[in-house]
Amino acid sequence: MSDAGAVRAFRMATHREGEVEPRLVAMRDFLANASDAEVVRNRGLIESQIQAVATQQPETAARMLADVLGRDPRGHYVRAIDAVLRWWVVQPGSDFAETWTTLEKALEAGPRPLERALLDVLGGLDPRAPVRRWRVAATTRVLDCLEERFEQPARHPDHDLWRLLPVVAPPGAPGTRAEWVCVIGDRAAARGAEAAARTCYRLAFEQGCSAAAPRLAHRLAVEGHRELTGGDPERAVRYLYEAAMLDPDHAEYRELHRAAVAARDGGAAAGVRPGTAAALVVAAADLLERGDDAGAVRLLRHGLSGVGGAAGGGDGTAGAGPDGAEHEPHVVDEPYADTWPARLLLGTLEGDDSMVAGAARDLLRRYGAGWVRRTPLGPGLVLHRVTRADPELAATLLESSPAELREGRLGRAIATAAAYRILALGVRDLGAGRPEAARARADLAERLLAGDEA
Repeated sequence: MSDAGAVRAFRMATHREGEVEPRLVAMRDFLANASDAEVVRNRGLIESQIQAVATQQPETAARMLADVLGRDPRGHYVRAIDAVLRWWVVQPGSDFAETWTTLEKALEAGPRPLERALLDVLGGLDPRAPVRRWRVAATTRVLDCLEERFEQPARHPDHDLWRLLPVVAPPGAPGTRAEWVCVIGDRAAARGAEAAARTCYRLAFEQGCSAAAPRLAHRLAVEGHRELTGGDPERAVRYLYEAAMLDPDHAEYRELHRAAVAARDGGAAAGVRPGTAAALVVAAADLLERGDDAGAVRLLRHGLSGVGGAAGGGDGTAGAGPDGAEHEPHVVDEPYADTWPARLLLGTLEGDDSMVAGAARDLLRRYGAGWVRRTPLGPGLVLHRVTRADPELAATLLESSPAELREGRLGRAIATAAAYRILALGVRDLGAGRPEAARARADLAERLLAGDEA
């Protein structure tokens, strides 16, 4: 067919109102035979035809749109794209997966990928318009996309797919990012990816999803049991202690933890040398688990008593437990900087924020951005304590934290509190005649507050 003939046939088909198949055939013949110049010249007509077909058969219109963009990739066809999506969500056909893939590939090289185009279209529709069948299928596909594109989806909170998820989800679906991370953990668990599931549940719990706690506890208990039967009771104690704390109603976790403690104390403890801060923290944790908080404080103070007065005012004697028996001395024989685990725990138990800040400084100096994974306490608790004693150190710790902590609700609250305290210090600098120091602190506070707003 000649160029002119293709254009003439295409224009004739546009006058056949209500008939989809002739329009589709004419469109394909036109795209196959018309010159590039004719395609560009007829963009408006092409777009109107796709819009007309979309009102009756949106999935067919989606294939037409893909053909057009394959032939004319520089054409934007915004109205046609919006029409296809707008009608597709209210009257989906039987080929949802194929249509999604077709549109995804067709739009990936354009100015608006599919997820961005859907956000634009759905943002202008009545939320009641998309039918439930489309919402369920779209939610599943968005979750699939998140898992296909990212090894750890929760670490990419700013991607459009995360913004799209609550928009396409049907009524009754999870309402927060943390709950969706938990859902991704469930999907990982269902396919047997236990490491990925554990990571997701931990992130979800840290971001405020209470439903993730028992799920994470179960996996930690399984891992703890594996370590216990595999001959490493020290690691088993840590896993099982956390499991029991996350799900205190599950008596089996507490029993497993007691068994692990007994196995560890019955022989040489694996991986923890006597005379170290780590061994002192393990011993104190055992006392805390038994409810002997005062005994744990006395043990920590005694253990640190020989390290440059780190415990501050310790009486140098081991305390007695609830039954009056003397505890092992557990005196630490390490450089002061290496005692940060014991100082973190003792400072927290005694409400000594300055001690916690000093220990956190040594922790940061040693491990840098890995401090979150090394602290024996929750990173949120460390940040909260440090903010009150040294807000500038808290800012440094926060800036070196993972994105899910830094950008979560807790991280934003810490950033705000630290910023206000830093501003107060800056005011003091001004009063003391140190304008440069005041300016530096004001800049740091502004950066923290800007991150909070973002």
